[in-house]
Amino acid sequence: MKFSVIIPTYNRASLLKQTIDSVLQQLYTDFELIVIDDGSTDDTKTLLKNYGNLIVPVFKENSGAEKSRNAGAEIARGKYLVFLDNDDLFFPWTLKVYNELTMLRNNPPFLIGQPLHFTDTLNSEFIPDKVNRIKFAEYRDYFSKDRAVYSSSSMLVVRKDIFYKVGQFRHYYKNKEFFLDDIDFLLRAGTINPIIIIYEPMQFAYRWHKDNSVKNLKRVLRSLGYLTAEEKQNIFAGGKERKIERYAIIGGSAYYWIMKSLRNGIIVDALKLLYKTFPMITIAILKKLKYLFMSKKEMIHIELK
Repeated sequence: MKFSVIIPTYNRASLLKQTIDSVLQQLYTDFELIVIDDGSTDDTKTLLKNYGNLIVPVFKENSGAEKSRNAGAEIARGKYLVFLDNDDLFFPWTLKVYNELTMLRNNPPFLIGQPLHFTDTLNSEFIPDKVNRIKFAEYRDYFSKDRAVYSSSSMLVVRKDIFYKVGQFRHYYKNKEFFLDDIDFLLRAGTINPIIIIYEPMQFAYRWHKDNSVKNLKRVLRSLGYLTAEEKQNIFAGGKERKIERYAIIGGSAYYWIMKSLRNGIIVDALKLLYKTFPMITIAILKKLKYLFMSKKEMIHIELK
């Protein structure tokens, strides 16, 4: 089996059905769909049972999205693990594009897709009937990328052996409010090479709604504080040699969320994080300025059959 799509979910039955259906409508069919119910108290269990053998449901006690993804990986049969959040959607071509690139580039350890953003209802006018071209760049590793990419767990495709080499998603923490798990994972996997980032077509649809985890700005700021503390503990990849790249990643995210928090009146927490991350933010800004003037890695264009 080529792909194992893993969806962790908790009390989101109202959106989960559309997410599951988007995976089951794939043009490429060599995959399994594993849905981890993380102790939901709504109608999630009934919803999952109604799919019969179309999905692999797992029911467990509530312990957070990261441990749920790890639980899905443990039973996954696919060569690649493909992660999808329970409120996002795949396009019909998503797995077909991933498969095309794994064959073309000799089974790379990592692929990263990029999102189309939507609110509540995905407007079909924005979805082409057919995708004919793939536009991507191959980098030495994630730390070497020279373009900004969006951050979401739904963008991650990782070979299963590499997933365990990196150390899975975090399984050692007790606090379930620890967000930004995608950034944490990529900081620990930042030197795995090569990595392919797909810029066209968009590979998933990111849904904005009132219950997005990132709407809780105080929790996001605390999570960035945790990442900053972990960086100081030297647990991320690359050692001293790649410190600047890690600082730029954390600093770029910190700058975005600090500014958003200040605009929303969350002054004290934002300023506390600014104090902790000021050197990282400075490096992120300098690196962004450098991107404006440097020649970027050439994009590769291929036709999709």
